[in-house]
Amino acid sequence: MTVRLPEPPRLATYLLTINGILHLGYAYYWSSITYLFFGLLNLVLAYGVGRENRRAIKVALVYIAIEFFFALFYLISGNIYSAVDAAISFFIMHDILSYIELVYKEEKEAEEREEKTEGD
Repeated sequence: MTVRLPEPPRLATYLLTINGILHLGYAYYWSSITYLFFGLLNLVLAYGVGRENRRAIKVALVYIAIEFFFALFYLISGNIYSAVDAAISFFIMHDILSYIELVYKEEKEAEEREEKTEGD
């Protein structure tokens, strides 16, 4: 019996791609190596999340949580443009956490089914 996993987190993939493109734009505009690195990191994580790579999903979740924290920090300090970054980060986190919850439920149900068949 095969386990049907839920669809990959498409919204997180699209938003990570958009976030990467925005960072690449910042890198071009300000000639910044730092923005270039984070733009490429976002694009690589978008690819990994889209392919349902578990390590990429974990790294993306931690990275986006840190980015969300800093976006909120900058928003509180008065940078209004950080609201866009905070919103994007929030929706990415929500999509990834929902995906993790669905995968956990599916794996738990499959485990219970295996225990039932072994017990019979």
